[in-house]
Amino acid sequence: MKILREGDRGCALAPERGRVEIVYEYRTVELERPKATVSNVLVGVDTETGEVLAVPAQSTPKLKAAREAKKRR
Repeated sequence: MKILREGDRGCALAPERGRVEIVYEYRTVELERPKATVSNVLVGVDTETGEVLAVPAQSTPKLKAAREAKKRR
């Protein structure tokens, strides 16, 4: 697994626009199911629109923990 850092660049597929450049940065992410807010998550963001397009593998444990904590409530 490649460890990504804030500021790293890459490519991702954007809906209706195809392949676009992304930059990795820390953001607050809103989960849909269950409804939860997770802060300080590394995500890949479209450099033109600011849309979150990718979540690196290293961020999934934090998102999974937030989902499980929300389910226990």
